[in-house]
Amino acid sequence: MIYLFIDSSGFGGIESHILQFALLIKQQNRNVEVLFVDHYPDHPLYQRLCTNKIKYRFLSDTAPSLFFSLLLPSDVVHAHGYKASLLSRFYRLRYSFRAITSFHAGEKLSGKLASYEYLNRITSFLSYNFAVSSRIKRTVPFRCHLLNNFIMQLPVFKMRSKHQVLQVGFVGRLSHEKGIDRFIELSDLLTGCQFHIFGDGDEQSQVIAKKNIHWYGAVDSMDEHWFLIDVLVISSRAEGLPMAALEAMAHGVPVIATNVGDLSKLVASDWIVEESDWKRLSILIDKLDAYDNIAWRALSKDSHAKIIDNFSGESRWEQIEKAYQL
Repeated sequence: MIYLFIDSSGFGGIESHILQFALLIKQQNRNVEVLFVDHYPDHPLYQRLCTNKIKYRFLSDTAPSLFFSLLLPSDVVHAHGYKASLLSRFYRLRYSFRAITSFHAGEKLSGKLASYEYLNRITSFLSYNFAVSSRIKRTVPFRCHLLNNFIMQLPVFKMRSKHQVLQVGFVGRLSHEKGIDRFIELSDLLTGCQFHIFGDGDEQSQVIAKKNIHWYGAVDSMDEHWFLIDVLVISSRAEGLPMAALEAMAHGVPVIATNVGDLSKLVASDWIVEESDWKRLSILIDKLDAYDNIAWRALSKDSHAKIIDNFSGESRWEQIEKAYQL
């Protein structure tokens, strides 16, 4: 059995990654369950797992020591996030199972979170490790393997037109490291475009005050919203390889981004700027706004094709299977 282990109270990049992982494992006819540290009511991931007939359970429903003691040496516990990783390594010292950790945190942390993540990294010699970007990989002091994010549920490409007024989107946590303040400033500069924000977070008060931005809050899935936007802007100060970018391009939505994490592997050099020079994002948005429908459709189709060719789950399975030793 493969357990994808996570402590989660909402839906974001890691949760989307977990769903894609579970779908990939299921496609390979392997037994998989998602193991949550605790139960949070109305978690959107529960329904999405049910829809895809993927089992899940909660570690809090039983004594953790009992759960881990019943695992076989062939069982895999693949942890995501510091709490799940630390718990799985602790019990791996006592019981026999395969302990895997994926590192997702690319932002600079502070306070207790920074302490927990530091502990996560210095104990990483106790697990087989993946990182979702090259930059994150370099922060892990022990052996770690790069495993880029991927998408399983690849939509069929649908040709559509660019809106008459360019629709600019932000998808993700409303926080300093995601650069929501930068996106807001871009909306003030580019008054000829319409701006949309999907997500919530610590800095959402800045968004609420803006009358020129359509704010949707956190949504369970972007699938029904991608058609609203013509371009996704990632204005982050730090990233890994964001699932939002993969999902956008899979739906034919081009991405303009700062050069953080491994985004340069995904976004063409014409559409990426250095993080310190983020204000140049406005120039790229203006450039895209000037595209006619023929040029925009070609860029949309190329975005979709890049995900199909380079970021599908099937292309990652050999590496994952080796780690799991199945």
